[in-house]
Amino acid sequence: MTEVRPANLGVVLRRAWVGYRRRLDDELAKAGFGDRGFPDGRVLAICSREPEVTISSVGRELGMTRQGASKLVASLRERGYVTLQPSGSDGREKLVSLTPRAREFLRIQHDAAMRIEDELAAELGTETIAALRGALERIGGEEQPRLRDYVSDSLRRGGSAGGGA
Repeated sequence: MTEVRPANLGVVLRRAWVGYRRRLDDELAKAGFGDRGFPDGRVLAICSREPEVTISSVGRELGMTRQGASKLVASLRERGYVTLQPSGSDGREKLVSLTPRAREFLRIQHDAAMRIEDELAAELGTETIAALRGALERIGGEEQPRLRDYVSDSLRRGGSAGGGA
């Protein structure tokens, strides 16, 4: 009889991330944010950090072209998450501002993430969660690039940022 090996670590980590994101998506949908797409949350978080964020700066932060960022921002605008104003310093550039709906989304997203962590701690135990965090930190290493930098570097080298593991 052939021994069944458990899924490799990369597969398990990816499944865990997808499972966590699904739980978060469910919480957001229950709160009236079922229209959320990827990477809406990241774009809104970028726009929440500084008072004057341009479409180009969103693209740089995400490691994509201005045209790609413009499409993401246009979608968020159509759904009532952001507004656009001309930049005072560059007539070709637009400033992206969060609407009250976007601020509510970010608040609910944060609250949902904390609730999910609390549920997992109650289910698995705080010691297990602490050990898991420690293990994941060790797996990730001390000096890791930001995700956008990793993806940009990988694509620049001609590889696939999705990986195969």
